[in-house]
Amino acid sequence: MATLRDLKRRIASVDSVAHITRSMEMLSVVKIYYLRKQVGKSIPFVNKLRDLLVSIAEHLNTDINTSPLFESKPVETTLMIPLTSDRGFCGSFNSNITDITKRWLTQNDTDVLMGSLSKNTTKELNHLGHNIVVNHPGMLDKVTFDNAKKLAGEIKTMYIENRIQSVKFAYMEFQSVLNQVSVIRQMLPLAEIKKAQKRSVEDFIFKPNPEKIIDSLTSTYVDLFVYKVLLEASASEQAMRRMSMHRATENAHELSQKLTIKYQRTRQATITKELTEITSSAEALKETVNG
Repeated sequence: MATLRDLKRRIASVDSVAHITRSMEMLSVVKIYYLRKQVGKSIPFVNKLRDLLVSIAEHLNTDINTSPLFESKPVETTLMIPLTSDRGFCGSFNSNITDITKRWLTQNDTDVLMGSLSKNTTKELNHLGHNIVVNHPGMLDKVTFDNAKKLAGEIKTMYIENRIQSVKFAYMEFQSVLNQVSVIRQMLPLAEIKKAQKRSVEDFIFKPNPEKIIDSLTSTYVDLFVYKVLLEASASEQAMRRMSMHRATENAHELSQKLTIKYQRTRQATITKELTEITSSAEALKETVNG
């Protein structure tokens, strides 16, 4: 049976854990607020830039070469990048992404090159025998546009050099603080250009020229697409960590209450036992004196 000292020590330990998990929950709330704002700003911009690219390209004459990132090729090799994290305490965040990636791998009939943003994922992929060609551990810990641009630059180079013909991301799509969905999204090739609605280039004024404009916009679009995806994945990670820490805090408070009740009952039983012993001793002493 636990002593009063043991119970007090356990209560203090549980309360300390609750304080830590509560602090982590509040930190995640702050990060979610920031990331939600960034995601909200990036999504409309990325969508509008994509529409602008398609609109310009589909009205060009056939003798105008669009960006190679628009070119659809027979898919022989696909680059798959699961956006997992090295940090823990985020519930099923990593396992959901890993599961959807493994399901896709079993259904895919092309050669696959893998990318990784997590040391743990890199170890697991190496153990499974996959070839990792893009490796940036810890990128989700601090999402910046410069990091996204660096990752996008590697992907664009591989695609233009025809080392890969398709690029996909597996990640948790942020829909709300309470709802995140594991998805696989294709980044390259970009939308197919419809030439049926083409118009003469002379109808537009291009400076410096259509090819450079499309190349510049396309490169920027890919950078922003990667940035948006990283922001969504990071926001989903923080949302799931907030929920996990909230549940951990509630469980710690519940356990603390149970231990406190047990402490009070044990203390009461100890006091009752001591009173009983004192009373019995007093009675025995009285009988001895009277006898």
